Amino acid sequence: MSNENEVHVINDVKTYLEILSNAKENAIKLSRDILVYCRRLIISCLYNDCNTEYAKKLEEAFSVFRKQVMQHPELLYSNFYTSVEAEYVEAITFYHIVAENKFKTFNELNIVRPASYILGLLDVIGELKRYSLELIEKDKYDESLKIFKLAEKIFNEVSELGHLENVVPGLKRKIDVYRKVLDDWRELLIDLLSRIRLVRTIESARTGQVKL
Repeated sequence: MSNENEVHVINDVKTYLEILSNAKENAIKLSRDILVYCRRLIISCLYNDCNTEYAKKLEEAFSVFRKQVMQHPELLYSNFYTSVEAEYVEAITFYHIVAENKFKTFNELNIVRPASYILGLLDVIGELKRYSLELIEKDKYDESLKIFKLAEKIFNEVSELGHLENVVPGLKRKIDVYRKVLDDWRELLIDLLSRIRLVRTIESARTGQVKL
């Protein structure tokens, strides 16, 4: 092979990699908007009424991001894209649970990949714990317990897929992390609700409603 041909091959590769590099830089810029809307949406659902405008902007931003990335398979199947997609799943799933009391299945979300969906579902558990504790602050104990049971159900179903680590990288690690989150959450709820029941029993006894 002549030197001229070698240079030609290198130039082709260089051009392609430069295009790919520019595409990734653009995708990174788009991903920043997605992460901002994810955070805003989650916070709005934790402490106020869920902001539907944030949800709408998040879905629009993710759609644009996805279309850009799909033009480059290397990016579509990269850890970078999986991470952003899982963040989207976490935020939009949490929004639908809090705002609509509805759980979005994989087929209903439609535009995300299975691996990202599973990883995002596990991350939802962390936000559900925060929401559960906010409900306790508002004396909504039954709702708080309901949220815990939903999180436990999500974990139990996802943990059955632990053997699929080879197609969902990082799954086992997340399962271990959220098993600990659920255990701590369960202990906290048991302690809090036991204290609340005790206080109510004492107060009732003082008013003569029950006999100790």
